[in-house]
Amino acid sequence: MTLHMDTLAYRELGVATNVFRVRAQALNLTAGALDASFVDFVRELNNISGRILVMGKGASDCAARHTAHMLALHGTPALYMALDVFRDNAAWIFTPGDAVLAFADGKDEHFLEEVSFSVSLRRIPLFVVACHEDSVPPEARRVLCLPEGTGSTSNENFALPLVAMALGDALALGLMRRKGVDENICRTTEVLGSGRFRRVGDIMRVGTELPLLPADATLGEARLLLRRHAPCVVGVLKRQRLSGVISDADFRRIGKKLELDVPVTRVMRAPTVTLREDTFVVEALRMLRESGAPALFVLRERHPVGLVDPYDCLRA
Repeated sequence: MTLHMDTLAYRELGVATNVFRVRAQALNLTAGALDASFVDFVRELNNISGRILVMGKGASDCAARHTAHMLALHGTPALYMALDVFRDNAAWIFTPGDAVLAFADGKDEHFLEEVSFSVSLRRIPLFVVACHEDSVPPEARRVLCLPEGTGSTSNENFALPLVAMALGDALALGLMRRKGVDENICRTTEVLGSGRFRRVGDIMRVGTELPLLPADATLGEARLLLRRHAPCVVGVLKRQRLSGVISDADFRRIGKKLELDVPVTRVMRAPTVTLREDTFVVEALRMLRESGAPALFVLRERHPVGLVDPYDCLRA
């Protein structure tokens, strides 16, 4: 089918084509302007132990939303924070180790001043992506500036958000590589949210919640502990190291062949699957599924320091 276009149609097509050209030029300009300051920015963000709260205003708000999503998707705990919510609830939003990443388009200086004042009161690190460094408050820990010329045309409303979103993508990928997140994990679809990239050490049960018995304990003691912590596994310690585990499945296997006063070491199994504190939650959930175990111990040099079950992972 042949399409016939009049003069007005050609003009409309030209306007649309020009939008793509302006965006392509802005992206190429930004790609060519990236330098060591970008690497330093990623390194500093990687040192944040908590969440990254991403904020923006005006044309930069969509970039903030997009960046928060990309960070969470690629292994960095992140949360988009609307300015109104930030104003009303700034007292309880932050948790230890958090940081704020603010996208500023340079049109509202009060935005950065307000954010900077709130985070400085709580000693929260502030990272800023801005058009001009001179518009950024001195309290910011790191500033990543958009290259000059990105917003110098009449089409800046089209180019600036795209460039900011592209920078957000680059930050997410850079942090993913620094954190050692497997790209295949990022591609998998899980019922977990951004918590899948938390570490097991952040969610594991510790202390008195650990079902542990000495090697001279009896089967009766193990059964009592299993009922208290069900569904679970009981760990057997020798010299403060995990020597074996026993679960309800082991009691079903032996049936009534053994009395409950026999040592637990006669029934326990070697722990074939264990976790480390730096294991990702999504990886722990996969190991739980594949092993069929109701819970897995977290070891530090063979010493059990925590316990994780599927419910812990899903709550992350």
